[in-house]
Amino acid sequence: MPRKTLLHRATVQEGLGRASVPRRSVLLDGDRIEAVLPEDLAPVHASGVDVLDLDGRTVMPGMTIGHTHIAYLNVVDGREMLFKHSIPEVTLAAAENATRLLPLGYTAFVGAGSVAGIDMALRRAVDSGRLRGPRITPCSRDLMVSGPPERRNPEVKKRIPTDLMRLADTPEEMAAYVAGEIAEGAEIVKVFSSGDDTFPNGRSHELLFTAEELKIASRTAHEHGALIRAHSRGLGGIRNAIAAGVDVIDHATYADDAALEAMAERRMFVVPSLHQPHKLLTTGTRHGKTPDYLETLEFQAEIDNTLRILPLMVEMGIPIVAGDDFGFAWTPHGSYAEELETYVTMAGIPAATVLTWATANGAQLAGRGDEAGTVQPGRLADLVITGGDPAEDITVLSRPGGIEAVLLGGEFVAGDPAAFRTGPGAGTDTGATDGSPAKAAADGSPGKGARADARTTLGAV
Repeated sequence: MPRKTLLHRATVQEGLGRASVPRRSVLLDGDRIEAVLPEDLAPVHASGVDVLDLDGRTVMPGMTIGHTHIAYLNVVDGREMLFKHSIPEVTLAAAENATRLLPLGYTAFVGAGSVAGIDMALRRAVDSGRLRGPRITPCSRDLMVSGPPERRNPEVKKRIPTDLMRLADTPEEMAAYVAGEIAEGAEIVKVFSSGDDTFPNGRSHELLFTAEELKIASRTAHEHGALIRAHSRGLGGIRNAIAAGVDVIDHATYADDAALEAMAERRMFVVPSLHQPHKLLTTGTRHGKTPDYLETLEFQAEIDNTLRILPLMVEMGIPIVAGDDFGFAWTPHGSYAEELETYVTMAGIPAATVLTWATANGAQLAGRGDEAGTVQPGRLADLVITGGDPAEDITVLSRPGGIEAVLLGGEFVAGDPAAFRTGPGAGTDTGATDGSPAKAAADGSPGKGARADARTTLGAV
């Protein structure tokens, strides 16, 4: 019988958008939360219970990044990838990025455009125990077209490595690419309903995929049990993505009220974009972007509309998930919690609400909405212990030393449980420490059925 662990005398941030609750204890049984109870009712003296005294520290759910390019090496543009780095270099860096997520409080990530199938390989490595890392929802390679419908150029396909992205020339090829990526292990497929002001083949307001191409990609992904996410900045692209029944709208920067109403009705996930364009505009010159180039971008207009729609999305109940294109030089790997601060400081969203975007909503997107993302009985014990209350001061998540321990499936994968033991036997090591392998994620990792369940539960078409 697995040894039980009591996280005693804690403040609990449930991940439900409410204030944290002080003077609580969290009882773990194996990889699950057995009970959350007042500290004076905790089984402190029960046999077989390892008591860890948190002395008021906060216990919160492990976080999920909803949009990251784990294999991007903090690049200044997408072309830097396989033109500057070899696949072995990119693969090793991706594995390092994955292992570094855990000490930062991120126990899961959902990919948003893989390179060379690395997302899928990382998932297999973590599930088999060969790599210590978070729970992974692997994404396909970017599925792309050469340009807006009126500027398609077949010659572009010859210049783009297929390991970086796959360009489809026909609807049949698009369907084949989607099915092929899923066969390799992708659980979410990445397409582009609009361009991006930083793209060479289409600006943010321009369409890339046609409405029919989006429908083919979406239908094929769903038929094969996967989710589909669409890069959608321009309003036309957002409308087409909604009509195609995608599961995730990435960015949504030019969404209008009618588009928001449609997303809310369908319970579509939105992974908004505020932090990334803000960081590019304000720090781009440090990374080689000229002032003239930055002036050509219309990102300030996108930021302004995002600031307008974020409170509306909260009011409408749209499931927002945090994660803003990490893997670029201005949004480097490891800086994930800074995005959460941006939503609080720039957009004025309450910290407790923002936390749900990284916890409960992130778990839903990853297919574990009934398994993780909140501190409740029966949930996976994917937990973070912080020295302050992030619902009061969200900067604790990015502050050096602010995250003191992380548990994955009830086992310590960052921090040392001995630091919280008192009395006789203190310092006796009965749990995993930061240097030990993480518990294999297979017992909580979502499969294809979980992808379909996420669509059913959240009402996405």
